[in-house]
Amino acid sequence: MVKATAEPADGWAVPDAYGIRDGYVHRDEPDYYHDDSAARQDITWQPDVYHDAARIATRLGATRIVDIGSGDGVKLVALHPGFAIVGIDFGANLDVVRSRYPFGTWLEHDLDRDEPLPLTHEQLAGAVVVCSDVIEHLRRPELLLAKLAAALGHCAAVVLSTPERTLTWGADHSGPPPNPCHVREWTIAEMATFLGTAGFEHGDLTLTRSNDRDNELQTILALLFADAASQARALPQAA
Repeated sequence: MVKATAEPADGWAVPDAYGIRDGYVHRDEPDYYHDDSAARQDITWQPDVYHDAARIATRLGATRIVDIGSGDGVKLVALHPGFAIVGIDFGANLDVVRSRYPFGTWLEHDLDRDEPLPLTHEQLAGAVVVCSDVIEHLRRPELLLAKLAAALGHCAAVVLSTPERTLTWGADHSGPPPNPCHVREWTIAEMATFLGTAGFEHGDLTLTRSNDRDNELQTILALLFADAASQARALPQAA
């Protein structure tokens, strides 16, 4: 079972299909997220997630980073040429990265559709899959977790991040998220529950910086592995 190393308590039952406490209000129709890091030069969101993915990839001998929900691609392309890079997104974000970064592989996919990821076994072999602050945008996040679980049968590890609701908005926040592009947000304990129901058995949940301005640990970081041996190699301090 995936465990959380930090579990802010919210004192509520956890009854719904997404592991979120009773009474939380989800957003039905999120806005499309136009990623543009160039317009936010004064702040970097999730500044450590891709560095953590690269560190895990190095420890496991992976040579490729696959970024699901790659946005404008800035954090992913920073790992090139140390790693081969594959980005997955759709809409305007994909048009931008294809023109800016022709050395990457850029694939189109709508994560809210019940279709497999457009990745070959060869693209997943020797890869670490990153899904950074994407799951909160999805109407059907269970589809994403099923796709990540399927990928974990071939790749070295999955690195997932998402805002920690209680630490970001307080224990009384009942949704919908203030960000109009977000459908729902989790506490770290709720995310551990959701990952467990999706079948993830080996991994660790902790907290990482949400941005490099405030340096507050308010984002969930899930490091997921196919087996205990891979987890021990990637996270020797947790073994």
